[in-house]
Amino acid sequence: MNFILFIINVVFFGFVSILILSVGVVVCTAPMGLFAKLEKPSRFLTAPFIGIAAIYQIYFWGLWSAFCVATIISFTNRPEVTWDWFYWITGFFCCLAPIGWLSQKERQTSQSRTGLRGIEIGTTLYSLIIAGTFIVFAFAPSLMLPPYSWALKSLGLAGQ
Repeated sequence: MNFILFIINVVFFGFVSILILSVGVVVCTAPMGLFAKLEKPSRFLTAPFIGIAAIYQIYFWGLWSAFCVATIISFTNRPEVTWDWFYWITGFFCCLAPIGWLSQKERQTSQSRTGLRGIEIGTTLYSLIIAGTFIVFAFAPSLMLPPYSWALKSLGLAGQ
C-alpha cells in the first residue's frame, strides 16, 4: 500500500510540476512579446529573457529532483517498508518522467528538423541536470536544503 501511495504522490506532483514549469517559462519569456513587431529581434534584446528562462528551468529541475528524493526518504523511513532500493529505482525514473513527457509533446509540435534537434538537445541537457541532482541529493540529502528548503518545508518534507 505504501508503494502505491508513493507512486500516486509522485505522479500527481509530476503533473503539478509540469504546470508550474510551463507557467514559469511563459512568465520568463513573455516580455519577448514586446519585440514581436520586429522582423528579427537582435540577440541583445532576447538573450536576457532566454537566459532567465534557462536559469529558471535549471533551478526548477533541481527542485523537482529534491522533491523526489525527499519523498523517497519520507516513504523509506517508514517501518513497514522493506525494499528501499525499489523506491529509489522507481523514484529515479519517476523523476525523469516529466521531462520525457514534455519532450514527447514538444516533438509532436516541431515544424522542422532544426526545431527537433533543439528539443533533443534541451531534453538531454535537462535530463542530465535532473539525473545529476537526483544522484547528488540521494547521496547527500543535506545539499538540497540550502536552495530548496522553502519548498520542502512547505510540503512537510524538510525534516526527513
